[in-house]
Amino acid sequence: MEQELVKGNSANSPADDHFGDVMVVGGGISGIQAALDLANTGFKVYLVDKAPAIGGKMAQLDKTFPTNDCSMCIESPKFLECRRHPNIVLLTRTEVDRVEGKAGDFKVTLTKKPRYIIEDKCTGCTTCAQYCPVKVPDPYNQDLSLNKAVHIYFSQAVPLVSYIDPDACLYLQGEQCTICMGVCEHKAIDLHQEEERMEVEVGAIVLAPGFEIFDPKLRGDYGYGTMQNVVTSLDFERLLSATGPNEGVLKRPSDGKHPHKIAWIHCVGSRQVRPGGNSYCSSVCCTYTKKQVILAKDHDAEIQATIFHNDIRSYGKDFERFYQRAENLPGVRFIRSYVSVGREIPESKNVTIRYSTTGDGVKEEEFDLVVLSVGLNPPADARDLATKFGIELEPHGFCKTKPLNPIETSRAGIFVSGAFQGPTDIPESVVTASGADALCSQLLAYRVAAPISAGS
Repeated sequence: MEQELVKGNSANSPADDHFGDVMVVGGGISGIQAALDLANTGFKVYLVDKAPAIGGKMAQLDKTFPTNDCSMCIESPKFLECRRHPNIVLLTRTEVDRVEGKAGDFKVTLTKKPRYIIEDKCTGCTTCAQYCPVKVPDPYNQDLSLNKAVHIYFSQAVPLVSYIDPDACLYLQGEQCTICMGVCEHKAIDLHQEEERMEVEVGAIVLAPGFEIFDPKLRGDYGYGTMQNVVTSLDFERLLSATGPNEGVLKRPSDGKHPHKIAWIHCVGSRQVRPGGNSYCSSVCCTYTKKQVILAKDHDAEIQATIFHNDIRSYGKDFERFYQRAENLPGVRFIRSYVSVGREIPESKNVTIRYSTTGDGVKEEEFDLVVLSVGLNPPADARDLATKFGIELEPHGFCKTKPLNPIETSRAGIFVSGAFQGPTDIPESVVTASGADALCSQLLAYRVAAPISAGS
């Protein structure tokens, strides 16, 4: 379906017959849920994502709190439902260039970047990746492992189609290699693919571009990027995951050894007024830290876990019980203290942390691995999005919404869901996605056809 839309579209030719009524921008869990709700309501939906596959940050998580269910087990069936739904058109590696018009009548110009793969010929066999000679850091695994210049984004990706990194491909950088073309039995490699532009008309737009994690390098005082065994919480998710760089075996980056003493540092990039941090609470960090402690203990019951925090803001259904569950595990300490990362011990690559507690003065303690519980930032291209869609941002860079309806943006007909509203967890993101469907339905009720389900 994705390929049918793209074929034959030039800069001035719209897709067939006003194919879509609503556009959802962002392929994370919020965007996916919004697209499914809208499609089941009866709208034709464009699901646009600049990544090679839908899934967003949730696809990188090992488990989800507070049930600790497998993240991919929850999300991957939704991938397939989106792919198969007759009312949804998937447009990956696609970005919005311009939005014109008004509520009920928007004209959106899109640019689809080349995969250098002919999508309807690729079977996802990965033969091209097996023979590709170039290894590059894998962004899906937080650059903790290597992948090939041509590869599938992750094993459950939808669409299950390879893509070529133009910055790493020897042919695209200097016409020095065509091995992938020779080994592809389906003749799916097209190293001369170019960007494609298209225009679509929609009645409403839902923005669900998600978030970025805070970069600890901006602070410069946590050792991230210079000390090998200091990792972010998203790095740690990949270290825990069965699809991660160590196939589910918890190892530290420096030497592949199993860490026995792990520290988590709360509020990295959140609730900080000094330069390089954010003044707001990111809302999810306290709870996902407890999840990671529980999962680490599931991997190895002998792990000694220490959580350094200012206070605990673990609010939500059953979140307090979840916190108590982590706190009551053997070998788990919660220490209320601001901390600083001390030094890396050259011989062992262990990391020291300096902290103080009431009555005990300043202590320095050594850990095998330090996990930074990083906060949530607005999308990296938030200001660019605001310019293109004609919406306003609030002071922190998230989408400005109406006080009485946090799903409405400052521009009529454009709605927002998920973490672009502000830091939020997965259940809340799904709720706002369904809310966006309700407002789109209210706006475009006169154009809704009979609902069509994916199985009909």
